[in-house]
Parts: sequence; structure tokens; C-alpha cells
Amino acid sequence: MTPRRPLVAISEGFADYGDYYGFGYGRPLLAVGALPVLLPYYESEADRAELIERVDGLVLAGGRDIETWRYGREDPHPAQGESQPHLDEIDLSYARLAVEAGVPVLGVCRGCQVLNVAFGGTLYGDMAEYPDAGADHPGAKWKEWRELVRATLDGTPRPPHPAHPIEIAPDSMLASHLGERAIVDSYHHQAIRELGRGLRAVAWAPHGVIEAIEMPGASAFFLGVQWEIHEEWQEDERTLAVWRTLAEAAERRSSAREAAVVP
Repeated sequence: MTPRRPLVAISEGFADYGDYYGFGYGRPLLAVGALPVLLPYYESEADRAELIERVDGLVLAGGRDIETWRYGREDPHPAQGESQPHLDEIDLSYARLAVEAGVPVLGVCRGCQVLNVAFGGTLYGDMAEYPDAGADHPGAKWKEWRELVRATLDGTPRPPHPAHPIEIAPDSMLASHLGERAIVDSYHHQAIRELGRGLRAVAWAPHGVIEAIEMPGASAFFLGVQWEIHEEWQEDERTLAVWRTLAEAAERRSSAREAAVVP
């Protein structure tokens, strides 16, 4: 009998980029043997809790800026973008529920910020607030981003994209995949300011912007990255290994749950 593939849920926004979320986030999961599924909006906390108990892994996708009041900021930066209030509530709930239930979780771009805010962290409102005023930190290039979206949907080569180097903590899980240095793309204009409870920064841009977080005390895979890791796996096999590790963690959860119901 064919082994059951782990079911990995993808929480994402709607309509901003057409079909992109279904393709962009599903492809790397399929490539490493997982079975991805896009989530509708689960408005009830009880429904969300039941969902998290049933899935084997969770990906929190990129998207719009998180509402500033959710991390205690009363004066949004003028560059604060439009938010999705329902999705903010849902994703923050998913993040906490996943950690509590031991579900492997990967946060990408906005998803990384969601993981931080869910555990009490804060965000910079714009690159203008980054350390050293965000010097030499590319991001928020909407024309380039939409060209990337189109290339993904059309199946054509990725166009040139804004990028910068990062340094990675040598004792981190991320370093075991990417090494201590890497080049990553950069489309974000916000980033983590103060870390949430139990979180550890494990990668930084040259001027100190946090580019990745882990949770050492989590009982399962936990990683947030600020770059588009769902795109870079096509160019850097080391990045695909991150997705594979997520899938392997989801597979262990799946196997443990199946073993628990065997009479």
C-alpha cells in the first residue's frame, strides 16, 4: 500500500495575486512528498483548534501587513499597507494552536511576522525604521514582485529580484541546511523589531534586520523566514532541504497519530 503523505495546511490570503498562492506554496511541498491543502477562513476558534489537531503541518504564507494594534502600536507608519483583519485573527490563532499541539510550522515573509506577533513580539512599520534606517536593504519592489508572480504562474524563468546576504547562527537548525551565509530575495518592507516569547533570531541582514526565527522550546519543527523560501527552492537545493525537513516532521506527526489509533 502506498504510504500516506503528510497533510500540510497552507493559510493564505485571497485575491491579491490570482492563482499564485495555490501554485507558489503548494509546489515545494509536493516536491518533497507532502500533500498541501489551501485553507478557507475558519472563523471559529473551536474549528481552528480541530483543524490544527487533524493536520500534520502548517505553512503561514505571505501577504498583507498585520494590523498594528495587534502588536501594541497606536501610530501606524505612513507606509503601513492595507490589512486583512479576519486573516490576522485566524493566522495568529493558528500559530499559537500549532505550537501548543506540536504541529510543525513554517512562516514565510508575513508568516514569519505572524509567528513573532503571536507570541508577543513587535514589528518595524517600514524599512525607514530598520536599524541604520534600512541602509542597503532592498524590499517592497511591487513591480518586481508581480513579475515574479507572473513567471511562477506562466512557468517561465524567475526574473531578477532584489536580494541581499544574510548571516546565520551556526548552531541553528537553519544553518544545518543553508550554512552560515546565504543570499536571499527581499520583497518585505516590514520586519521583526522585538522578539516574541520563546523565540530566537537565527539570521540577520547586514544592518541587523532579523531574517529568520526559531523556537528552541517548541516540540516540533518551527521556523520563520523573512524571504520567499517558497520561490528560492527552485534555484538553491539547500532551500528545498528546509521544505523536506518540514515534510519529514509532518510525516513523523502523521505516523505517531496513526500509531495512536491502532487497536
